[in-house]
Amino acid sequence: MKAERLWEALGEVGDSYIEEILVQTDKKNRISRKGRLWKTAAAAVLLAFCFFTGVPLLAAEVPAFYHVLYQISPATAQFFIPVRKSCEDSGIRMEVEAAYVQGDTARLYVSLRDLEGDRIDATTDLFDSYSIRRSFDSVGSCRRVSYEEETGKVTFLVEITRMDGKPVEGGKITFSVREFISGKTADEDVPVDLQPAQLAERENTAVMEEPRINGYGFSGETPEEMEAEDFPKIVLRPQEMLDSPMDKIYITAAGYLGDMLHIQLAVTDKTTLDPHGFLYLMDEEGKRVDSYYSISFMEEKEERVDYQEFLFRIPKEELGKYKLYGSFYKAGRNVQGNWRVTFSL
Repeated sequence: MKAERLWEALGEVGDSYIEEILVQTDKKNRISRKGRLWKTAAAAVLLAFCFFTGVPLLAAEVPAFYHVLYQISPATAQFFIPVRKSCEDSGIRMEVEAAYVQGDTARLYVSLRDLEGDRIDATTDLFDSYSIRRSFDSVGSCRRVSYEEETGKVTFLVEITRMDGKPVEGGKITFSVREFISGKTADEDVPVDLQPAQLAERENTAVMEEPRINGYGFSGETPEEMEAEDFPKIVLRPQEMLDSPMDKIYITAAGYLGDMLHIQLAVTDKTTLDPHGFLYLMDEEGKRVDSYYSISFMEEKEERVDYQEFLFRIPKEELGKYKLYGSFYKAGRNVQGNWRVTFSL
């Protein structure tokens, strides 16, 4: 209960005091004059705590308690209350550290820490494997907000918003994670050793009859032909590998259909290591040209293969002015487990 009273008191303390403490904490080992200033600011906050809560505190606890949240979200840090519910599996500890309810939205800070090795790093991603169980219909999102190299702890901000717009009024929430990926590598804005003009001359432009399309991507505004929900379904039939810009990422087809250049990107182990990439063109003046749109589809024969076909609306006779570039990403490890925490808002 003392922790909850402490957090309530923090909400009453002015940001200027807290910011002063955070600044002076970083400098407290410097000259003695600044050390005295740090002690003065810390004392002011401690007096405020005692006034509001009557809870005795050590000065060292105040910066440690607040520092991480203030680095992540200075505007809302003081409104979070501690949860500190955790579980361990596969040598990984997951902890729901704090929560904050505002109107129809609940926000949670969730952290992961490796107790046995170094499987967690600054690229750690929950990989859409998290689940949120609650007593109301809602939508959720999750994003990484910090990584502490000294402790090896990564923190995520989870947001849950009621679909009916009503205020979140307590109740239990179960947050669970079944896997995460880390050790990501990235090759960004690298040239691809294929010439757009030559790709446009390829004769083998057979198309798939009934592709299993699972999405469309747009680099800008939605094309007019998409607004009427008359989505194009023409994609090239995968062929021999033309290039492999990264392990598990391949260019498997290309050709000119209608008035657009099609270039097909294929990836394997999508559901394990999340390999993916983006293709674009660069003109002679260094201007980037993104695809008009892209079509995602998949095949599942001996193994699952995911495809994304990029379509560039450029006249065929002008493609000699362009070079092909891309950015490519892949995780190095996938860690599975069963992490589950239930708590009350």
